[in-house]
Amino acid sequence: MIQRIPVIVLTGLADYDVALEALKENAQDYLVKGEINTNLLIKSIEYSIERKKAEEKILASEEKYRQMFYQNPFPMWINDEHTLQILEVNDAAIQKYGYEREEFLELTLNDIQISNPPGETTEVTQQKIWEHRKKNGEIIIVEFTYYPINYFGRTAMQAQVNDITENIRLEEELILQKQRLVEAVLNAQENERKTIGAELHDNINQILTAVKLNLGLAIEYQDNKPLIQKCEKNIETVMEEIRKLSKQLILPGNLKELGLVQSVEDMMGEVLHLSGISWKVFAKGVKENLLSEEQKLTLYRIVQEQLNNILKHAEASSIAISLQVSNSKVQLKIVDDGKGFDTTKHRSGIGITNIINRAELFNGKVKIDSTPGEGCSLEVELNSKHPLPSKNISKESVF
Repeated sequence: MIQRIPVIVLTGLADYDVALEALKENAQDYLVKGEINTNLLIKSIEYSIERKKAEEKILASEEKYRQMFYQNPFPMWINDEHTLQILEVNDAAIQKYGYEREEFLELTLNDIQISNPPGETTEVTQQKIWEHRKKNGEIIIVEFTYYPINYFGRTAMQAQVNDITENIRLEEELILQKQRLVEAVLNAQENERKTIGAELHDNINQILTAVKLNLGLAIEYQDNKPLIQKCEKNIETVMEEIRKLSKQLILPGNLKELGLVQSVEDMMGEVLHLSGISWKVFAKGVKENLLSEEQKLTLYRIVQEQLNNILKHAEASSIAISLQVSNSKVQLKIVDDGKGFDTTKHRSGIGITNIINRAELFNGKVKIDSTPGEGCSLEVELNSKHPLPSKNISKESVF
């Protein structure tokens, strides 16, 4: 209990040691009879009262700080700035880490922290991500915030801990769920492509072939020859369009036989041969055996999707494609010299969205650099689901 009444010792004993002892026992002043007068006594009383008030404020502030520290719901402790020895610890830290208070005060931060923190720091208040080990050996991931304080005349560090283990787990689970969802959607799209392509090729195309044969016979026996010839030509056009469409929808068989680079070149040549657009594919030194079948399909579909975007919107005169493979990275770049677009504006189509979704299946990323009138550059980087063999691969790029 705090003694609220200020005490002045008035004695006839002029002993320096006794005076110091009295002050240590919380007396506000020590006066010797015969050495004081009325003015000195009044000043001593007034000063003692004010000192007592100041002392009470300090004690109240310290008590408030102790309550904030020991009863804080977040684990907290104070440690030496240099030795990292833990000097004080609150109840939440004891409960979180499982140590008794006496055990905690025998530890240093090195007994708890097991990994170096990533991230940036500030000069005064620092916040980092650490892995901590509890008494039972369990590993937790925490946000560790600390800042310097004055601790009994020396600089110490006060730390506050926020356990984010569950948050990290949930974030990883959400990312995994998103990847599974995107993979399922893209697989469904691929299966749908195969079904529609097979139907176009095996059913509708056969019907049109029969119609063409019948019209050919009719030309020989009917007088309306020009009209029938026109129908025949239209049907040939429809068949050619269906053939192209079915080939785009069904994964080309030569992707496995000829490989990714040759398949992309074949697609570019077939799609662009009447467009007047010049094109080049740069893939020197690419070891396709380092790519999984899923990666090849993803890269082929991305090129196909972007090529479709360019033909529909870009009004380009040239297209250049660069493919590189190194370690676990697969890098694809598609550049056109078309009219470009404002990347900050909302796009109504789903072409770019499909490209991004495909890249995310391999923890990849997509970068689009385009300005109206300045063409477009699409960069895709994929991370292999399985580490690629460590080999030196020669690379060439014109960008």
